[in-house]
Amino acid sequence: MLRILRLELEALDTGRSALRSFGWLVGAVLLLIGAFVWWRQAWTPGTAVYILGSAGGILVLLGTLAPQWLRTLYIGWMALALLLGFVMTRVLLTLVYVLLVLPIGLLLRGFGKDLLDRSLDPDASTYWRPREPIDDDPERLERYY
Repeated sequence: MLRILRLELEALDTGRSALRSFGWLVGAVLLLIGAFVWWRQAWTPGTAVYILGSAGGILVLLGTLAPQWLRTLYIGWMALALLLGFVMTRVLLTLVYVLLVLPIGLLLRGFGKDLLDRSLDPDASTYWRPREPIDDDPERLERYY
C-alpha cells in the first residue's frame, strides 16, 4: 500500500499551473465555507470565520503570486486524499458486498436456485448447450452492440 502511495505521489503534477489551480480552488472553497459560516452566525464574525477566511485568502494569494510555495502543502493534501480514497474504497466495497450481494446469495441459496447451473449430472454425456444459429445478415454486423 505504501509503495502504491509513493508511486502515485511521484507521478503528481507539481508544475506551476497545477499548484496555482490547487491554491485557487482550495482557497476559494475555504472562503466560501467561511462566508457560509459567517452567514449562519447572522453576519457576526467568529473564530471559525477568521480562520477559514485567512487560510482561504492566503491560499488564493499564494496561488496567484508564488504557487511554488504551495508544493509541500499540495503533496501532503494529495497524500491524504489518496489514503482516504484507498480506505473508503474498501469500506464501500465491503458495505456493498455485505448489504447487497450476500443477502441476495443467501436468499437464492435458501430457495434452492443455482443461477449458474453448476449441478453435476452423472448421466449427462456432455454439458454442451446448443446455441441457436444467428444469421449473418450484414446489417447485424454493422452494429455490434
